[in-house]
Amino acid sequence: MTVLSCERVADGDVDGAIARLGGATLARMPEGRFVEVADQRGELARRALAYAGIRATPTLTALVPRPGSRAALGRDLSPLPLATVVLDLVHVRPLSLAAETRRLLKRSPLRGADSRRRLLCRDLLRGDELALGWRRRAWTSREALRSPDVRRVLRPIVFDVAATGAPPEHRALVRDGAVARWLFG
Repeated sequence: MTVLSCERVADGDVDGAIARLGGATLARMPEGRFVEVADQRGELARRALAYAGIRATPTLTALVPRPGSRAALGRDLSPLPLATVVLDLVHVRPLSLAAETRRLLKRSPLRGADSRRRLLCRDLLRGDELALGWRRRAWTSREALRSPDVRRVLRPIVFDVAATGAPPEHRALVRDGAVARWLFG
């Protein structure tokens, strides 16, 4: 795996660049912001991030939590101050177009036809929009996890240690810019 240290130098479509990379792991640490991709996609990632206004340089930083830190799962992509987290990871992957259109066009007896969902489906099919699936895991101190601000964003893992390995997947749209706000917020 190739780890790239990221520095924002200009405004750009960060979410779109990350979506086009395929699967990637994004990290926020007190030492900085990082993107981890497969070795064969390292140069592609550097180029795509450069077009999005991010200077990405290869680094030897290991994306592992420090001993003694506590694990938590993310509820949303609200950025936390870097001083409060030891390691904040978001695993991102582009969602299948077929699965997303099926989900959007599926009708339920409780919910009728929704024109907004149809418009979003049309944007996905035309390529004007991309859907991302993300999973967030974070490691921080016990004191930080007791803070109400952190508890709104992260759910501590107390008994189910295996939940850290497979957090629930959430959805985001590229046009919302949630991944870029989390990474550089």
